[in-house]
Amino acid sequence: MVNDKVCKNLKHSPNYLICADHYGCIYENNHLVTLLVDFTHGNIVDANKAACAFYGYTTEEFSRLCISDLTVVDHDTQEGFLQRALPNGRYSGNQVLIERHRLANGRIIDVEIHTGLINMLGKKCVYSVIHDISERVKTERKIKESEERYKRLVELCPEPILVHSNGTILFVNNQAEILFGLIKDELVGRSVSAFFSEEFIYSGPYKKTNSKEYAKQIFRFEQQFIRSDQRIFDLEISGIPIIYMEEKAIQLVIRDITESKAELARAMRIQEQRHAISFPLESKADLQKLYVPAATLSGDFFIFHKIDEEQVIGIIGDVTGKGITAALNISAMRVLFMESLHITHEPIHVLQDLNQKAMLHLDEDYIAVCCFHLDFCAGKLTAAGAGINEFIYIQKDHLGEKKTIKGAPIGMFDNSEFDEVVIPFSSGDRFCFYSDGMEFLLNENEESNEYEYLHSMIANTPLQDDCTWLSLNIR
Repeated sequence: MVNDKVCKNLKHSPNYLICADHYGCIYENNHLVTLLVDFTHGNIVDANKAACAFYGYTTEEFSRLCISDLTVVDHDTQEGFLQRALPNGRYSGNQVLIERHRLANGRIIDVEIHTGLINMLGKKCVYSVIHDISERVKTERKIKESEERYKRLVELCPEPILVHSNGTILFVNNQAEILFGLIKDELVGRSVSAFFSEEFIYSGPYKKTNSKEYAKQIFRFEQQFIRSDQRIFDLEISGIPIIYMEEKAIQLVIRDITESKAELARAMRIQEQRHAISFPLESKADLQKLYVPAATLSGDFFIFHKIDEEQVIGIIGDVTGKGITAALNISAMRVLFMESLHITHEPIHVLQDLNQKAMLHLDEDYIAVCCFHLDFCAGKLTAAGAGINEFIYIQKDHLGEKKTIKGAPIGMFDNSEFDEVVIPFSSGDRFCFYSDGMEFLLNENEESNEYEYLHSMIANTPLQDDCTWLSLNIR
């Protein structure tokens, strides 16, 4: 269009040939979609071949159009093309505009327009390079919709949720506001570490959450949190890597475990009081005991009952449940055990009676136990197993020997059968009874070692279940 009209009028200019050649090289043969728009009125002065192919108009059709004819008016942006390309009516540097354009076939696309001012063959024009960004806009829209769905979803979560990138908070839900005692605007943009003690900032778990390797994993740790009002919380923090706002981030789900930790502490005190008992016939045997509670206190217990001056019956076990629930189950088990002793002192019969009582009173809870009877007059031990199916016998000056006594846990089957073993003993012999948690921590026959060795092996080990170990040394 400029070639046919403007150049035709300027044929006799000495710069005509140079100008026309230059124009053809940088404009007509350019593969970028390019329009020349009149500086004053906005009519399309020229369109290159790429523009004709892109929009579907011929050069002749373009000559009858204004740039506003291509634009789909956005009600949020009433300013025209020239107003935005030339702020305040004058050129102030290249502009980048985002618009929606309609093609000749009626299809609407999203475009990004890079503008500049150019004098072409004596005419001042807005030089406009157009890029189709429809796919990019569609992707961005999907990401935004996904993020909105994510925000709506996490707002329904009853736990506080926080998203951070490199330690900077990007998003928090309503529950996090309650936990931190601050509104979202006071949290977003700040450092996660600003809300924890210095001890937390330098702790191993926190350092790992910001490392590249750890940010690829799901992780969990516990941490104490002191709020600005000096209220202290115990938190369980679980994290997972996510993409948030097109950025690699970490989502933290925070559980307030202050009450459950207090409950656990109360249950542990109950357990420790119960484990403080001594052997009823101290002149007959020395008792060494090792009890290591897990992070979530389980239901390990042991009971000794003095029958007379020569006989003691005992039981070591593990009930189902955690915390206070476990403590209550142990109390119930103590009552049932003492009731059974009114009927019999034979371990296998005690287990049979307990099994029937458990089926009636403990619903679907199971109890793993080992029951043993020591007759110091006859010099023999009788033991029966129900879920705890082994113990160690160490004859004086000999290595330990593992004894197996089969039987399903109490309360599992109505017609369970239990094995029984009888072992003669004498002075210097030793018996070791232990709960099932010990089996996962020690190698074969390590249970027969002395207290000091076992304590050093277990005391600082993270446990999933309680460990109880009893050693009876025959005098």
